[in-house]
Order: sequence, then structure tokens, then C-alpha cells
Amino acid sequence: MEIGKINAAKAALDYVKDGMCIGLGSGSTVKEFISLLGEKVKKGLKISCVASSFDSRMLAIENGLFVTETDAIDEIDLAVDGADTVTKTALLKGGGGALTREKIIGYNAKKFIIIVDESKVMNGNVLEGEVNLEVLPFAASMVMGTLKKFKPKIRMAKAKLGPVISDNGSFIVDCRMKLENPNPHEAEVWLNSIPGVIENGIFTKFDMIIVGNEKGHRIL
Repeated sequence: MEIGKINAAKAALDYVKDGMCIGLGSGSTVKEFISLLGEKVKKGLKISCVASSFDSRMLAIENGLFVTETDAIDEIDLAVDGADTVTKTALLKGGGGALTREKIIGYNAKKFIIIVDESKVMNGNVLEGEVNLEVLPFAASMVMGTLKKFKPKIRMAKAKLGPVISDNGSFIVDCRMKLENPNPHEAEVWLNSIPGVIENGIFTKFDMIIVGNEKGHRIL
């Protein structure tokens, strides 16, 4: 699906204009977008960027992009991010653990575009899969108790001992959920109401989903 990711990233470039502040999401499809964006900058495009993760920040700098901080800008003109699973009305993010910063950047942008390949699109409008939460370590056991029926697990690291630690110094808790009743927006609000949950990976506020494929792209 690499060509699908590249074609989705190429389509998102059409919305980038000179002088914009671009919010950079995280993940493999955004990696393609950052690379293509770097090529345009080398040809004279003038933009600034804010990144949702250390990974995206490092990649952006490697590609010659000017990266600043959120407190140094007035607004984010366009945010581009990937997703783990999408329907027309909602999506799941957080597989890379950057969901909190991704949501802050995406929800505060004037325009928020999601780019994915066809493998990420679910049939119908029922959003089902792994819902990721960023949780304060102090509250992790209590949050997991509240969500017991969703079989929550603290995500464990593979290249270090112990749990994965987010860019914000918190745990990532993974749950299995089928978001049909309540609907995804209600679930998004409910999860964030649980004390100790910093943010969850259900996203219901975005402007467009671009789906890349072997022939080009389509708008979901």
C-alpha cells in the first residue's frame, strides 16, 4: 500500500499554500507527506510547521522544514495527519502513541485533513477496533478498572523495559471497542470525562479524508 500512502500525501499537498503554518501529524503516511513537503520547500515554498511528536519533528527538520512551537504561532492554517481506522464520520488514532498532541493540533487547525490508504477504510459507519488512551500513570489502575469490560492493557515497550511512555510522560492504555451505541462522538466525550484520562484516540472533528490508492486518490 506504499503507493496509496504516497498518492494520499500528494493530494494533501494541493491544500498547502505559501505562508501557511502547517500542523504535522504522525505515522507512515504523514512521513510521505513530510518528505514531499520538504521537496516543495526546497523549490521555494515558504511555510512554518508545528509537529505532533518528536518523531515528526525530527523528520521535518531532516527534510529542511522550519519547525516551531505552538506558543510561537497565532494559528494553524492546515493540519495533515494519518489514521489507524476510518469511516466517513469518525476515525481511530493513537497506534503511535501521539494521539494527544495530534488531536490538539488537528482540532485547533483551520482545516484538518486525514490521509490514509485503502487498507484503513472500514465498510459502513460502525467504527470498531483498538481505542488508545493517554493516561496519567497515577490514575492508570483506576482508569483500567472503569474500562474493565473493554479489556484495557497498558502498552508495553519493545525496545526498553516497562510501559511505553508518551511524549507527555504518560502511559498509553489500549482498549477494544465497537463504537455503534453510543456513537463515536459520545464515546469520545465520555472517555475524556474519566478522571486520569488525558485524551483518547477517537477523532470526530475533521474536514476531509483523502484515501490514496494505486491509481490516485478519492475523497471518502
